[in-house]
Amino acid sequence: MNPSKTPKIAPDLIWRLLDSNAVVVSPRVGEVRVLNGMGTVIWQLLVDQNTPAEIVDHLVENFAVTREEASSDLQTFFADLTERGVLIWES
Repeated sequence: MNPSKTPKIAPDLIWRLLDSNAVVVSPRVGEVRVLNGMGTVIWQLLVDQNTPAEIVDHLVENFAVTREEASSDLQTFFADLTERGVLIWES
């Protein structure tokens, strides 16, 4: 994660919360992605425009994970979303 860039949800996505999971549709590529509970928590924090550091803080405070685990898992999650075009990074 580059601290000088901010993660943003790609503007062309359609998403909804269904049964406590975020369902994300990318019409451009015709892909549907259902996020699990932790992914949905992170998604909501992104919607609320939290920084990666704030998201890590939230995960550490609310789940049984260390700061290192939260940061590593978040980096992996962000990399996956970025690769799929779901997440974009702005300066």
